[in-house]
Amino acid sequence: MTRFFFGLLFICCFWSGSAQVVSPTAAVDYYKAGEEALLAGKDEQALRLFKKAVKAKPDFNAARRGLALCLELQRDYEAAAQQYQTILGQDSLFSRAMYFQAGEALYKAGKPEDALAYFNRYEALQAWGVDTFSLNTERELEMEEAYLRRLPGSIRACQVSLDSIKFINITTVQPLGGHVNTKADDYFPFLTNDQKRLYFTRKTENGDEDLYESIYEDGHWSRGRPVKDLNTRKDEGMSTFVRDGRILFYTVCGREGVRGGCDIWQVEMDKDREVTSIAPLEGYANSSGWESQAAISCDGQALYFASNRAGGVGGTDLYVCERQSDGTWGDAKNLGNNINSRLDEEAPFITNDGQTLYFSSNGHPGMGDQDIFMSWKDKDGQWSIPINLGPPVNSAFRELGFFLTADGQMGYFASDRPEENAGGLDIFRFRLDTQLYSRPITFVEGLVIDSSLEMTVSATVSIAGRQDIQVGRDGRFFICVPAGDTLYTSVNKKFFHPYDNAFIIPRWDNRQFYTIELLLHSTFDIPGAAPAIQPDSLPAIEEPRPRRQIVEYAHTVFFPFDEDRMEVEEREALLAFLKTLQNKDAQDIRIIGYSDDIGTDVYNLRLSEERAKQIALVIMNKGLEVDHIYMEGKGEVKNETAKALNRRVEVKIRVLE
Repeated sequence: MTRFFFGLLFICCFWSGSAQVVSPTAAVDYYKAGEEALLAGKDEQALRLFKKAVKAKPDFNAARRGLALCLELQRDYEAAAQQYQTILGQDSLFSRAMYFQAGEALYKAGKPEDALAYFNRYEALQAWGVDTFSLNTERELEMEEAYLRRLPGSIRACQVSLDSIKFINITTVQPLGGHVNTKADDYFPFLTNDQKRLYFTRKTENGDEDLYESIYEDGHWSRGRPVKDLNTRKDEGMSTFVRDGRILFYTVCGREGVRGGCDIWQVEMDKDREVTSIAPLEGYANSSGWESQAAISCDGQALYFASNRAGGVGGTDLYVCERQSDGTWGDAKNLGNNINSRLDEEAPFITNDGQTLYFSSNGHPGMGDQDIFMSWKDKDGQWSIPINLGPPVNSAFRELGFFLTADGQMGYFASDRPEENAGGLDIFRFRLDTQLYSRPITFVEGLVIDSSLEMTVSATVSIAGRQDIQVGRDGRFFICVPAGDTLYTSVNKKFFHPYDNAFIIPRWDNRQFYTIELLLHSTFDIPGAAPAIQPDSLPAIEEPRPRRQIVEYAHTVFFPFDEDRMEVEEREALLAFLKTLQNKDAQDIRIIGYSDDIGTDVYNLRLSEERAKQIALVIMNKGLEVDHIYMEGKGEVKNETAKALNRRVEVKIRVLE
């Protein structure tokens, strides 16, 4: 009832300050009677009266909003959403809060994709001043404060719903074939970023578990073979790489140095995947109990794993450890009752953005012996109640060991389902038609280079908002960066000039790293070209990989004197410009409005803002997909240029090509 009362007050406030007082008498009378009926709690009577008001004057938005509220009270959310959409279609700047209301009604009507579009639009409109919208009362702003608190959860709810649908809509689940799947148990798949090397665990007929690998060549997987240097006569398995491909975590059982039955060990490799060191984890990840099935976050800072250590919720629980500044692992934290049940949870997998967890369980409601579930982290860092992935991933049999490729397009898991089964647990794969909802992450490889000698060097790299990175003599470092972010880097190294640079990180498919080069300049003058032969003691720079570049496209829209509406020719030119970029990978958009110097400063600033907003509306309505839109009104321009040329909006769109 509280929500209804606030909504009613909102309508009353709007009515007293709206330009729609000029509505026909009949519409006004119906509207006022509808208000009175709402105050009396007569929802159906109010609904009929608001319908009559809208029929008498279709563009009477106050009455139409009252109609939408009544429909929501009667739980007819689809009809309510249609009313909100009609209002915004008639006047897109009528109310910013209504974009949230429309999204909420659409979500409750079972249309999460449409709802998400409105929630995203509402979030984008926060960059616009409140006075842009016809409805900007104090009550409207109070409503928006509540909506903004709920917005992240509402967006996530839509994404969860859509992700669930994506798994249900998977058409085929295919086994990997006889070169990988055998009569033995084959499970716990993990693929390298380029998807050309598969690591998995095989349990042979004599019960020995070992780590195997297979190479993708000529359209098929090679016959699985034991991984060099990692297996013994004891059990090993369940491997996971940091996304840089240089550090592997895997399970080791029964050998010297293992504290419990099984522990998690770390393997360091060079660029050719040759093992350089193997050692148990330092810190508190391992215990006197059983630890296994590690999953490492994209940047290698959070380790998820299964353990039966004392103090858990059930049999085997899922835990997480954070890497400390000294490289050791901190206290193991149980993921809590939402994730862990009274039975067994195992085989975690964490997405690149660290916000979605997949795992196997026989303790949550499922379809068979063991199913795969997913859970999302909320803004407070708590994991949601898990959702079963459903068929065709899960079945009446056992499923475990979920893995998602670096580009988010292919999923892998193991199952003992009888269809197309070689025996025991086999590895299956599926393709997602569209990527799951998560913030896109780009795998960034950095190289610190002496630009004079064209050789990599050791250094301390400082990146704003991150811990300093100590780079060895190979000059290499690796980080996971949200696509669209800017890395502000600096290096202060003896005998080199101070280095500062900013790198815009694009969206990337991550089959190869996105490489940035930090080119240091020596304080010494080195005449002549770089030496043809580099000293053996210093590592050579690898052959640069081809990569796409950021390209900026610009367009200018001119406006008539004292107008914020485009002329037909200018609008058509803008649409033609946008059409050329429709299928390009847009990274960000800058929209800057200007005016001439006729009139007051305040008036011209407002006029330039309105012009920029008109352009932004066109871009948003054309559906150009981009994560970052910046809009600003600069006000008047005082120069010798013809005044008509200063009545403009400059549009700059950067794309990755």
